[in-house]
Amino acid sequence: MPDTELPLARPRETPACRPATFELGFALAGAVSGGAYAAGVLDFLYEALEHWYEARAQGAPVPTHDVLLRVISGASAGSINGVLSAIALRYRFPHVHPGTAVTDSTGNPFYDAWVKRIDIRALLGSADLADPARPIMSLLDSTPLDAIATEMLGYSHPEAATRPYIANPLKCVFTVTNLRGVPYMVQFKGNPEIPGHGMMAHSDWLRFAVDTEQGGYEAVWKYPDERVVRGPNHPGSSHWQAVMDAALASSAFPAGLRYREVARPWADYDQRVVVVPGQGGQATPVPIPPAWGDGEGAQGDYRFVAVDGGAMDNEPFELARTELAGTLGRNPREGNRVNRIVIMLDPFPEAEAPGPVEAADTNIVESMAALFGAWKQQARFKPEEVALALDTTVYSRFMIAPSRPAADGGARWIGGRALAAGALGGFSGFLAEAYRHHDFLLGRRNCQRFLAERLLVPASNPIFATWVANPALSGYLRTIDGEVFAPVIPLVGGCQGLREALPAWPRGAFDVDSLMPLVEGRMQALYKGATATMGGRFATWLAWRFYVKRLLLGIVSRRLRSALGAFGLL
Repeated sequence: MPDTELPLARPRETPACRPATFELGFALAGAVSGGAYAAGVLDFLYEALEHWYEARAQGAPVPTHDVLLRVISGASAGSINGVLSAIALRYRFPHVHPGTAVTDSTGNPFYDAWVKRIDIRALLGSADLADPARPIMSLLDSTPLDAIATEMLGYSHPEAATRPYIANPLKCVFTVTNLRGVPYMVQFKGNPEIPGHGMMAHSDWLRFAVDTEQGGYEAVWKYPDERVVRGPNHPGSSHWQAVMDAALASSAFPAGLRYREVARPWADYDQRVVVVPGQGGQATPVPIPPAWGDGEGAQGDYRFVAVDGGAMDNEPFELARTELAGTLGRNPREGNRVNRIVIMLDPFPEAEAPGPVEAADTNIVESMAALFGAWKQQARFKPEEVALALDTTVYSRFMIAPSRPAADGGARWIGGRALAAGALGGFSGFLAEAYRHHDFLLGRRNCQRFLAERLLVPASNPIFATWVANPALSGYLRTIDGEVFAPVIPLVGGCQGLREALPAWPRGAFDVDSLMPLVEGRMQALYKGATATMGGRFATWLAWRFYVKRLLLGIVSRRLRSALGAFGLL
């Protein structure tokens, strides 16, 4: 089919930026138990915004430009923090500082969900195996996650919040891996008997437009496949439950946590477009309707089983960028023109270890493991983002990631190495509350430095014109290599003073031996569930009782000690 015959779609446009305002998008990468670190970052960031805008309302001498958070995109644990933001930002919730007295519940939904509630001891229960007729859905018991989700949906605070820096609606976009897949057919000329070349898309996402009750609801900011979420959050609200279900589906780590079922209108996929170059280099949005089979695409909902969105898109940067810029738009990148910024929050920004080099030294198990890793990493590789990251003149994208002085006095720890959650592929944070407490406070500390020293734009940007020439505010400016910069989110009041304290490295906070009886109990429950329909097989039981279980327990114990020891946590 010639390009001129392609069916055209109306591009989704975005409203013009408000005057003197930076529009923001948060892209929350997958993090497993590193979600506690991301929660700490968000806790400090929202507190900084509160202090700044409250100081302005009181007439204090502080910067007078504006910011507007328009979208939060998330993958895996990032989606959980996205839905927690959508819930919490409606209220004036308390913040957790290094000196905060921590009880069973702090009233801070980020801290309570990630530090106080989620723990490996609950995940090693067996409530999910109570019904022998149900298949085994995950290695860990995911029912505690449902209980936490219900608790968070019921979160409230006596004082509602007024946050002019939060858009209404606030867009939430969560990635999922769609195991059913969406079929497409590519037509080629030359073989009319064949309908075309079939493809199946598995990288998927779910969009929500949350009424934040901050001013009027601006319905113009809408994609066709968005679900509108309005009204108070509570477990009985179908709108809010849909958002939480999407976040749980996005964070369903394959095999480890229970997969989730998602239902949505068939028409959601009919609305999707791809941007292709047209005549004269003009980009054109073209609809790509799925090739549904007979009887599909009409009645009822499209249903699919979903797992971890991070398996296909662990860094949902493009979803946030497109929300700000529109289908065909491009956010200005130059320092004196930038008005839309995407902030990537990535607890594990480092690349994975390289795969095998010598064929003669690689066995079949290693090659298959390397293939899985290569598939995952290639799905996340975006060369255009690499190119932009190398350009120091780009001010439309920033990233915050873990960093702390080494506990052993060596080189500074960066990325996952700086987190107590960094061992065991990001799962170690689930082992001890002390690990998660450390990571939460480190997130606050890192965010304070990020806002003060990194999230800066040249002071020549006209958005700063309302205050940058005021001598009374010169203390907010920084001169770097002879150029003057101003903060996008200035630190004022309680966030401006001394740096957040460095949390002590939680060495010795976890005893491997104390966990092994729970590991054995979970293994035994899984064994019973797996063999429930086998009948009386004495040989199978004998092998499990005297060899297999003992072998697996030994592997788990050695793996825990090795991984935690390498991180200096034992």
